[in-house]
Amino acid sequence: MAKKKERIKKPYTVKVPVYATEVKEGSFTYEEVIVRLKKELDNYNENTSIGRVAFNKNNKTQRKVIQKVDYFEYAYGEDPNAVPLLLLKTTSFNTNIHDAYTEDPDGTIRVLSDVTKLVSEHNYMLFYPNFVGYEPKQKANWLIFICGDTNKNDTDIVNTAKLVISGVLRLSFVCIKPKDILNKIQKASIPIFQIRYIGVEKDISDANEKYSSYLVDSKIKKDKKKTYKDIPLSSVDELLKEEFDHEEYQVREAEFIQGKNKFKLIKKFRGITEDEYDEFDVLKKEAQMLFEETAELSFTDTFELLETEEKEKKIA
Repeated sequence: MAKKKERIKKPYTVKVPVYATEVKEGSFTYEEVIVRLKKELDNYNENTSIGRVAFNKNNKTQRKVIQKVDYFEYAYGEDPNAVPLLLLKTTSFNTNIHDAYTEDPDGTIRVLSDVTKLVSEHNYMLFYPNFVGYEPKQKANWLIFICGDTNKNDTDIVNTAKLVISGVLRLSFVCIKPKDILNKIQKASIPIFQIRYIGVEKDISDANEKYSSYLVDSKIKKDKKKTYKDIPLSSVDELLKEEFDHEEYQVREAEFIQGKNKFKLIKKFRGITEDEYDEFDVLKKEAQMLFEETAELSFTDTFELLETEEKEKKIA
């Protein structure tokens, strides 16, 4: 009798992005920082008078709302040197969902309304208190490990976590100067470099609009993305120094990965100042274009999860 062929378990790669909050200087203890974090969470969960933290997804009517954030205490290492950790479990929901319905196996259809809530309650992140140096000039911040999920969109997982970190806990991410990003790169070239331009402009094609008497606004969103492979670091530097047409594009995003580090540089056009004149009506200072530059650095690790483990996994 022929042997039954054993089914190969399919491996899934799970990403674990790691973010760092802004470094604070002073005198700290593990107990103090953990208690402070728990108080913020308790206040949000128990005080219904506090507005729920939310944002509209991709400038659409659909909203993501943080309903509550539960936490569980753990320790890393052995006593007496164990480091206390806090595992956060976020329950969020999407609402204002249009043009969507669910269909059961028996054919039952449920149309989603404006007030329907699509709830997700398994969004996890681990907070690790990171201390450097000694009192009274001790430095401390949080290292935050965002737990990936094979059933969810990675971007959505990270956005939910960022909403909790900045909106619920009111923590700031580590501040990195854009010019410091390139100094962190150790290779002569970058395997994949992506640069994206985003702009919104008035739609002049609506001059012959059929219902022009009712039209109050019409805009076009432009999104241009370029991808470079094995581009020299010197060329990347030149690309980032190039000016872009602020009338056509108002935002430029540059993104690249080196090892497990992900770098993102954002430049936004904020407007133009007016010419300045002295009391004799002589030009003192020419108008200037104002830009805001920010940078993000995150670390992403991965691990593999077999298909059977994924189906059976349960996190308390």
